[in-house]
Amino acid sequence: MDEVESGKQKASLKIMFLYRLKILILRILGYEKPLRVALFKYLFIKFRQFRPHYETILLESAVQAKKLGYENVTVLELGVAGGNGIITLEKYKKNIEKLTKVKIKIVGFDSGEGLTKIDSKFDLPFYWREGQFKTDKKKLESHIDSKIIYGDVKNTIDEFIKTNPENIVAIFFDLDLYSSTKNFLNQLSKLDKYLAPRVYCYFDDVHLPENWINEHNGELLAIKEFNSKSENIKIGQALDNINDFKFPLGKNHLFVLHNFNHKDYNKFIGIDDENSLHIGDTRVRTKIF
Repeated sequence: MDEVESGKQKASLKIMFLYRLKILILRILGYEKPLRVALFKYLFIKFRQFRPHYETILLESAVQAKKLGYENVTVLELGVAGGNGIITLEKYKKNIEKLTKVKIKIVGFDSGEGLTKIDSKFDLPFYWREGQFKTDKKKLESHIDSKIIYGDVKNTIDEFIKTNPENIVAIFFDLDLYSSTKNFLNQLSKLDKYLAPRVYCYFDDVHLPENWINEHNGELLAIKEFNSKSENIKIGQALDNINDFKFPLGKNHLFVLHNFNHKDYNKFIGIDDENSLHIGDTRVRTKIF
């Protein structure tokens, strides 16, 4: 390569470096959330077992269960894949059990063979493909104590029911696909007597940086279709609000399932203080912890 060609190549590399730097700066400066949130998200992406959203959802689920008088609860992770999620849940539950005196049982669901066959356009076949995220069963079992039920989720709910689960208080959805999410949601009626009055539901795949997911595909479409058919169980999302501080990194992914026919649905668990809002009362009742 002569000096002229070498100089052109160096100049081209410099231009592309500056262009990439420009886009990076634009995206950093144009990020609409505090940069500390971006740092939190980066840590989660970099270190797969750093999941403050999992920890705080698990904590709040146990706190609400304690208010209802439940001593034992069940938490589900749908889509175990490599196992980082369920390993993290097991790690977090130790302190939460000590704090709340509520016993937490974690159960995972996974095909074991990665994503199932993708036939529906609503499954984002341009983004997901069959066989992604296979589970190394032997390796994972050496790291966890929780039970994992293997098989297609549409065929494994009955097996799970045989374990007689107590008070399902949280479900972590990481099934990726519209069809797999729908297959689970369609069976919620079988679980109604095992579900708590309100169940925290974390849906992992309701957004992509490319903005490809919306209410017409993926998990959001599965939720919408479920709600249109279900009368006694509804899954909804609260409005964004300045008071939303309890679930770091859970924003926009956290939904709540309302099991309206539950015998304890109307049981009071709010602030029981007859002096609340009296003139001169300066006490803060919304607790950070």
